[in-house]
Amino acid sequence: MPVMHQASSLDSTLTLLQIPSLLADERGFLPETPSRAEAPELIVAPAVTYGQLRACSGLVRRMYAWRGYRLAPNRLQPADPNHVTIGAWLDGELVATATASRDSAAGLLADGLYKDEMAKLRGQSRIVCEVTRLAVDLDCHDPELLNSLFLAIYQYVRAVFGGTELVIEVNPRHAGYYRRTMGFQQIGGLRTCPRVDAPAVLLHRTLGNIHY
Repeated sequence: MPVMHQASSLDSTLTLLQIPSLLADERGFLPETPSRAEAPELIVAPAVTYGQLRACSGLVRRMYAWRGYRLAPNRLQPADPNHVTIGAWLDGELVATATASRDSAAGLLADGLYKDEMAKLRGQSRIVCEVTRLAVDLDCHDPELLNSLFLAIYQYVRAVFGGTELVIEVNPRHAGYYRRTMGFQQIGGLRTCPRVDAPAVLLHRTLGNIHY
């Protein structure tokens, strides 16, 4: 599998590395990531170590608490092939994270509120994936950060999960942003999500084109 590099509009480096299917000896041949001393370095990659996963969970807890959201326990297992946690590190500091999940016999979290809508998405040759546990550090104000994180998610979901559809539950206040900048469309009406005790709508986009 080729390594995916994408130049970031942060004038820094966006790198999606550590894909599980890459063997350790293959990683030794990965090209060096270019960087410039005067520009911040952004690295977007799957969290694979205990420390990285703990940092991502900590950021989610802090940001959810700040917004007054309830946070359900994270029961995802790091070795589960249907889930990946992706983090964004700016000059070595974690500034954003999200978890992507592939549909399986266990279903997806969005099935809880949007069973009918999710059933319509599933079909022959379709692989539905979901984004959850999204958090961005309040001190990181660059508007391109979220785009960089989602572009890495799209790349991973397409290349590793074989995903064709992506859904996310968001607060209705933010739905317009996802529609305008990331190509999502609303397919589920306003509900109250019991996992976070907050209003939500269901958004969807196909992954035929990962650019936005």
